Amino acid sequence: MKIVKNYYLLSILSISLCFLISIPSTLGFWGYGDCTNYHGLTYIKPYLEDNAVINLDGVPSESFWTEHSDSTKNGSLIIPLASKITETEFFIVYLDIVIVLSEEYLYILCSWEDNTTRPDLGGNYYDGLYFCWNINVPNFSAYFLGGMDTNEMGGGDVDCWDWRIMSSSPPNGTSNYCDDLCFGTYGWYDPFLESENVKVAYTYKANSSYTLEIERKLVTGEDYDVQINKSQLYLFNMGIMQDGTHEDHAISWTYALDLRNEEQTVIIFGSNPIIFTLIMILSIVTIIKCIWGKKKII
Repeated sequence: MKIVKNYYLLSILSISLCFLISIPSTLGFWGYGDCTNYHGLTYIKPYLEDNAVINLDGVPSESFWTEHSDSTKNGSLIIPLASKITETEFFIVYLDIVIVLSEEYLYILCSWEDNTTRPDLGGNYYDGLYFCWNINVPNFSAYFLGGMDTNEMGGGDVDCWDWRIMSSSPPNGTSNYCDDLCFGTYGWYDPFLESENVKVAYTYKANSSYTLEIERKLVTGEDYDVQINKSQLYLFNMGIMQDGTHEDHAISWTYALDLRNEEQTVIIFGSNPIIFTLIMILSIVTIIKCIWGKKKII
C-alpha cells in the first residue's frame, strides 16, 4: 500500500521558505526599512540620443526634452516624494523627471511645484534637490537608518549630487556646479577628495515651481563618482529640500536607471517580494500536483 503523507506539511514549509527568501536584506528594522520592501524597484529606461547637446540654462527648450516629456515614453517618469508621516509638516511632492543619454553625457530634467519658491526666511538657504547614486553598496536603500552612511547596508560608497538655491545663488538661467559629494560606511568623505563634475542650471516661477537641468559626463574616472559605463542597473533615490533645512525634506523610494539591453532584461525576484512570493507559490503548487498525480492510494 502506498499512502501519500505529509504533502500538506511540505507545502506549508515550502511556502514559508519562499516568503522568507522574498524579504530583501535591505530591511532596516521592523516597521520601517527601505521603501523597496513596499513599493518594489521602479525602473526607468533613458532616452538615447547620441548627439544630444544642451544649452544649460534651466529652460527645457531642447527637442529631446519636449518630445520625451510624458510618462509613456523612455526616459520620462513622475516620481512621488514624501516627508516622514510622523512630522508635523508632512508633505508630498510629485517630481517630473526626464533622463537622456548621449554618447558622452547624462542629462536630467527635473521640475516640481513649490508655492514658496525663494521664501523670505531671513537667511541664506531656500530650497534644494539631491540625488544619491549607488556606487558599490550591496544592499542600497532609500532608508538610512544610521544617518548618511552605508553601515546598515553592508558598507560601500554613494555618490551624492546636492543642489541648493540660496540668496547668493546666480539668477534664473545661469549655470554652475552643484556640490558633488560622497559618503560611505562611516559617513561623509572629505569633499576636497573629488572634483565638482555635476553642472546645473535652474529657473523658477515665483511661488509656483522649479525647473532644473543637470549635466554630467557618463564617465569621470574618479573613485568617488558613479561611473555610468556598463549595461546594468544604476540604483538611485532623491530628495527635495523645503524652506531652508535638511530636516524638512521629502524623499523618494529606490529607482533604477536601466541601461541593460533586451537580452539582459529579466525579472529580479528580490525587487518585488509580493510578485516573487506569488510566483514561487504557484511553482510549488504545480510541483506538488505533479508529484501527487504520480502517487496512487490503494
